Amino acid sequence: MKKMYGVNTPISCPMKGNGEVDYKSLTNLCNYLIEKGVDGLYPNGSTGEMCYLTKDERKKILECVLDASQGRVQVFSMVGALTTKDTIELARHAQDAGADGIGVVTPYYFKLDDEELLRYYSDISSSVGEEFSIYLYGIPQLAGNDITPKLADKIAKKCPNIVGIKYSYPDMPRLLQFMDVNNGDFSVLAGPDDLFYAMLASGGDGTISGNSNVIPEHYVEIYKAFRAGDYERAQKLQAKVNRLITYISGANNMARYKAALKHRGIIASAAMRKPLRELTAQEEKEFIEQIESMDYLDVTK
Repeated sequence: MKKMYGVNTPISCPMKGNGEVDYKSLTNLCNYLIEKGVDGLYPNGSTGEMCYLTKDERKKILECVLDASQGRVQVFSMVGALTTKDTIELARHAQDAGADGIGVVTPYYFKLDDEELLRYYSDISSSVGEEFSIYLYGIPQLAGNDITPKLADKIAKKCPNIVGIKYSYPDMPRLLQFMDVNNGDFSVLAGPDDLFYAMLASGGDGTISGNSNVIPEHYVEIYKAFRAGDYERAQKLQAKVNRLITYISGANNMARYKAALKHRGIIASAAMRKPLRELTAQEEKEFIEQIESMDYLDVTK
């Protein structure tokens, strides 16, 4: 079964001023990220404003990303939804559309116990092919439900096509514990962008990094340096990334991604899907000035 590795971008979802998805800009964004060297695209995630997209939009977004990628990188689609029925529909669509696999966030809003979460993931697992790869996605600070290493182990042992987890709470000890799931045969990807190098150095497989929408060059170079054994360079690049993301991942971080992508000429508009808002003109000006003052495109220093 396929697994994610290296730099995977939870791709931003460009919007037009009228609130519709901008598929032309989305195609441009896919090509830009692939040309910059990312290893995978991850549409319909939190960074892609998935909570405010319809099922039909999420399907069309995945199809657009697959059409743009043309097999040049792996594409895993985030299919988690509020109900099991909707998640299964999106999972089956992803499989039929030709995605390499899927990510499945815990259901959100209502608090679920471990038995309910185990049943949820079992239902998703059995709804697709036995060789179709599934990643758990834990982001308890937003979803309200958490995945413990103990629960992940139960899920992985019951569902062989669940091959790993993206965990987005900044808890390094827990990320390390996930590496022991399923007798160590479990792919672990860091959601917190500042832990990318630490994860690689600890035996993790990579990251799903929202900030890599804006600065893919840095994440790609961290991974290249690590793979080449140049750990000093990888650490230096990660330190710069951590300084940059204090601005890129500030308040309204998804709006900041779009403002930077518009500034780079990749997407046409920095519009957001309501009730999210774009940056004000002054906020955007100050943000761009901040990252430009840090030579945000320069990976040589």
